[in-house]
Amino acid sequence: MNAPTIIPTTEIPTSGELIARAKTMQPILRERARETERLGRVHPDTVADFQKAGFFKMFQSSYWGGYESHPADIFRVQEILAQACPSSAWIMGVVGVHNWQLAHFTKKAQEDVWANNPTVLLSSSYAPTGSVKEVDGGCVLSGRWFFSSGVDHVDWVLLGGNIPTDAPFPDYRTYLVPKSDFEIIEDWDVMGLRGTGSKSVHVKEAFVPLHRQLPIIASQTFSTPGLAEGTANNPLFLVPFPTIFGACITTPALGAAQGMLDIFVENTTKATSLYSGARWAEEQSTQLRIAEADALLRAARLQMAANYDEIIEDLKEHEALDLYKRARYRFDHCNLVELAHQAADKIFVAAGARSLVTSQPLQALYRDIQAARTHAINNRVKWGSVFGRVALGDIPGDLLGLFI
Repeated sequence: MNAPTIIPTTEIPTSGELIARAKTMQPILRERARETERLGRVHPDTVADFQKAGFFKMFQSSYWGGYESHPADIFRVQEILAQACPSSAWIMGVVGVHNWQLAHFTKKAQEDVWANNPTVLLSSSYAPTGSVKEVDGGCVLSGRWFFSSGVDHVDWVLLGGNIPTDAPFPDYRTYLVPKSDFEIIEDWDVMGLRGTGSKSVHVKEAFVPLHRQLPIIASQTFSTPGLAEGTANNPLFLVPFPTIFGACITTPALGAAQGMLDIFVENTTKATSLYSGARWAEEQSTQLRIAEADALLRAARLQMAANYDEIIEDLKEHEALDLYKRARYRFDHCNLVELAHQAADKIFVAAGARSLVTSQPLQALYRDIQAARTHAINNRVKWGSVFGRVALGDIPGDLLGLFI
């Protein structure tokens, strides 16, 4: 199958046009899914198709030609892509969201990345597993950072690191590092979401100047250089980082479960029992599982859209998102993964032993959902507990509170 025909324009496409482009892309993503898994990274043609469709621009500041899309539209597009290939959708979101984050850096840092080509992509690894040493004019980074999704397709990486201090919280910053300063380690050999290519990177004595550093406290208090210098003027850029980044991690599971349901419904219209010859579509248990799975997925989808509508409306009215709301959104979005898992489980079991065949897409989508459930962002127990604490007036007094 040839790549979908998408004619780029200089005008900002409507949400309907972007959603239509995502739907148009589903057949080719399904066709490439097995090759994507075999490669252990998203197919390069898929990244090119996403660029042409403008999906990465949905996160990007208009200062650099981006669309500054409504988050509900961003994640609807991501979900539609995930129905065909969760790994590809993961990259659309997890790589794309760095366009949003870069808008918060200094204008000089943004020029370092985009001055010659505003479509350049970035990956990330935020866990502070490497070392950071302060020096004149900046910091020196060394060590290994893990799980940098999509790193094969980028020219820059965002790395998290702590500068030791005597304060109650470490001085955590995000460092912008060019490709020339890191090495990709081929260590992503996993059972699900293989195509995300979430590999480690190794950095050896890389100097990062001050203008390419973003302290977490600036992000969480909305006092970033980008907001001050005017490269992040849309309400989109006032959404807390954990709220928008977290949805990039949760949404692929929703799409994968919907993809499983769509496949099951299509197959069930033709399937018969190997024992009795009865049509599966006529069995009440099959009908009920379809209804239950559909209800779970619609509930998750509607909650996501409602949350982002509420967030953007509040921000337009200059209402700050308090800790209670931020904690609730964080739990809602990881709970979405649990609802997707419940729906997928019903479908996978109902599909019978035929779904176990490795050439069948049902098992691949199911594995991808299980992989998504392991991400720290999707830890329902952890984030449910955080929301419960905040609801009871027990504000987190540790670093955890900064990541709501």
